[in-house]
Amino acid sequence: MNAPSATEPAVRAADPKQEPVAPSPRRHRAGAVAGVLLLLAAVLVWALVRGDAADPPAEAPPAAAPAAGGLAAADRNGDGIVYQSGMHPWIVEDAPGTCPICGMDLQPVPVSGAAPGTVEIDPVTLQNIGVRTAPVETRALERELRATGTFEARDAARTVVTLKVGGWVEDLHVNVEGQRVRRGQPLLALYAPDLVATQQEYLLALRNRELLGGGEAADRLVEAARTRLRLYDVSSEQVARLESTGEVQRTLTLYAPASGTVTNKTVVEGMQAMPGQPLMEIVDLGQLWLQVAVPEHDLGWVRPGTRAVVRLPSEPGAELTGRVDYVYDTMDPATRTADARVTVPNPGGRIKPGMYATVTLLDAPGEPRLAVPSEAVLRTGDEAVVIVALGGGRFRPQPVVPGEESGGYVQVLDGLAGGEQVVTSAQFLIDSEARLAAAVGAMAGSNGAPDVEHSPMNH
Repeated sequence: MNAPSATEPAVRAADPKQEPVAPSPRRHRAGAVAGVLLLLAAVLVWALVRGDAADPPAEAPPAAAPAAGGLAAADRNGDGIVYQSGMHPWIVEDAPGTCPICGMDLQPVPVSGAAPGTVEIDPVTLQNIGVRTAPVETRALERELRATGTFEARDAARTVVTLKVGGWVEDLHVNVEGQRVRRGQPLLALYAPDLVATQQEYLLALRNRELLGGGEAADRLVEAARTRLRLYDVSSEQVARLESTGEVQRTLTLYAPASGTVTNKTVVEGMQAMPGQPLMEIVDLGQLWLQVAVPEHDLGWVRPGTRAVVRLPSEPGAELTGRVDYVYDTMDPATRTADARVTVPNPGGRIKPGMYATVTLLDAPGEPRLAVPSEAVLRTGDEAVVIVALGGGRFRPQPVVPGEESGGYVQVLDGLAGGEQVVTSAQFLIDSEARLAAAVGAMAGSNGAPDVEHSPMNH
């Protein structure tokens, strides 16, 4: 083929009917390389754009101030509100919607810059849940123990009636158990052959002394017979009557040795009684012992002199006061308690032995310390927490070390300062909200936690 002239290419390019000239192999390779480079550039740009959207640089400032629980990471529009699932707290969105797992509506949660570990609640919610607060005060608390006690008769107030000579009971003047008697009141008449013989011996000694005109030997016989009568509990009045009348009494009248109530009566009229046999017991119930069961862990401060306030179920509103006069040296291994004895007056006999009572033992006030109301302390196992009110609807759970508890207050040994305000109602809801926010923050801040923005459960 002849080489074209200089004017031919222009004519051929302008003429569409001319046949196209086939491209050369060098031009084909250049086009392919350019296409590959263009594809690589597009892939690189897409990767960079996706990386910027998924993982913002650490040095880039957040759109909003950090908030408690790490929820500010989902606050893209910076309005301070995110929407969280109550059932699945890792589901967090920046706009209202429903949970993709359970279908429940997402709840608005403020993330407006609260300090870590705090919870912010709007005023309407605070009013609805009834949040109340109380100040942290310095108080000297009395240690107190509420326990139960049982009344019983005092040992020193018991008198047992027995005989020193055997015989038969002919007349029983006190024949009802529970009957009240006075000291010197006749109890029974006893026929005792030995007593009759002793009276006869005494009268014979008196007659011999009179016939002999006195003398030391006669006096010794009279005194020996009189002594035997006294040992048989014959009173001086009865001996004097025997001397004046000269008549032997067939029966001996036994008188009450003390005043009180007759208990444990075993004697009946006509029975034979042996020397030393208990016939009845006379108990003075003017004062009673109240045996208070003190738990083992309180035995360290309950001591003689500890004040006691006693309340009777039979007399609502009435109180008796007394003091512990003895703490027993032994304890019941089954109940792990020891008895503390309180002596209680019983005017009119309104308290009966065997009755129960509620007892409050009060120790002297201790050293003044910071204290909060008892209902402000949340106890979960070995941990104790109070909810501190920071103002402006913000609250913070605060671990504390509790001390003595008395009168509706608990001493705080560590964890609080004077003048702070603590929540005394609805603190369980606030504590749960704080723990939920902390858990979501831990998941959002850890590498292995689900991404609130790109979690497959969120789409």
